[in-house]
Amino acid sequence: MLDKIIDGLKYSLKNDKSILRRYLILGSFDGLLLSVSIITSAIITHLSTRTTDITVISGLISISISSILNSAIAEIKEREIEFEYIEKQMMKSLKGTIYDYGMKITIILSALAHGFSPFLGIIILLAFNYTRNLLIILLSSSAILFGLGILYEGDIKEKIKTSIFIVLAGLVVAFIVYLIN
Repeated sequence: MLDKIIDGLKYSLKNDKSILRRYLILGSFDGLLLSVSIITSAIITHLSTRTTDITVISGLISISISSILNSAIAEIKEREIEFEYIEKQMMKSLKGTIYDYGMKITIILSALAHGFSPFLGIIILLAFNYTRNLLIILLSSSAILFGLGILYEGDIKEKIKTSIFIVLAGLVVAFIVYLIN
């Protein structure tokens, strides 16, 4: 059984890399934007560091739990449909095969990737705790967001476009929060 799990893990990492990467990027993006928005508000309104820390961490925990459940539900349904389709095409059951184990491991890895990646927002919280400087927060979050864009698939030109788009989204969030406050 352990051999099948290991083979399923290899299968998942080889064939579903783009799905796992996407969930890592999406979750990280959510966590970073949450952190930037709360910290921008905290700096403008002079919230205490403790209140800001609790608010950001609570938000990241909420996003994490939501992301785990959302990706698990979506992937379970998608994989079941795909699995049934392949079984019909092959006219036999695939239970217990590498494909079966790989599918189940992809579901678990997707949920974990999407669930834990929002905690990348803690980096922004640490920058806030160390500097309490909005410019440094925006620069560090922009650098991380740019890096996330580079992780997307495609050629370098597409990656740079995606990176710029993601950075602009982060700056727009900070600007909207600034206007609200």
